Amino acid sequence: MNKKIDRIFEFYKKEKALVTSPFIEIGGKLNDGLLSAVFTALGIETRAKIVVDIGCGTGALARYFNHFSFYVGMDLVKHPSLSGSIDNMHVYSQGDAQQLPFARESADLVVCLDSFEHYPDQLRAAKQFYDIMKKGGVLFLSVPNYANVAGWVKKRLEKSGRYEPDSWAPFDSWKPEELEQFVTPALVKKVFSRAGFSRFQYIGYRAEVAVGLFPWIWHPKMPGKLERLIRMIFKPFSGMIVNLWPDCSLHTFWKIVK
Repeated sequence: MNKKIDRIFEFYKKEKALVTSPFIEIGGKLNDGLLSAVFTALGIETRAKIVVDIGCGTGALARYFNHFSFYVGMDLVKHPSLSGSIDNMHVYSQGDAQQLPFARESADLVVCLDSFEHYPDQLRAAKQFYDIMKKGGVLFLSVPNYANVAGWVKKRLEKSGRYEPDSWAPFDSWKPEELEQFVTPALVKKVFSRAGFSRFQYIGYRAEVAVGLFPWIWHPKMPGKLERLIRMIFKPFSGMIVNLWPDCSLHTFWKIVK
């Protein structure tokens, strides 16, 4: 377990934080519009809350919760841009999601953007989330989804030996990730149910229907013109498809209530 944590730590010391999150744009800027739209779609209230952001990366979420929430960001690797505290409403700490340094039942809203798939012991982390949340508190989880064609590709490339186990992802032109585990909606429900949660709601992301169903568009050898053509073919139908089948999306967004 410690060896896996050490490998993740070393990997993300060298890699940009949250490079695979749909909520973080190139350059590290938060996509506020997308986050607000997803919160609205899931019915997540953000005002007057104590927010814990697990796997906070650069702390980009802090400004989103500015003025109406007390925000605590935590990550395994402390990004150089983070200080111990930027004001009396925002605090940062360094730690492991599988052993959270927060009081029981202290958080109204826990946010975990695209780091859960890298946790060696996902059940232990889910139990930690449950412990620090107040009764009726909400977990917002964004996680890659492999219950689609991208997952089929991942299984075969890793089984064939072309990629190490738990390393393939379509992000960054199919660049190997560190402990990129095979996550599906069924797995999320199973893990968090065992941790004590009982209320689940999730949606897909229409902008990622094309790559979820045809991950080759992010292959390093894919011609740009062909990629744009494939996206154009999918675009008119993406909203309908993702509403009928959220699992086709490369990411799923979750509201999980304690």
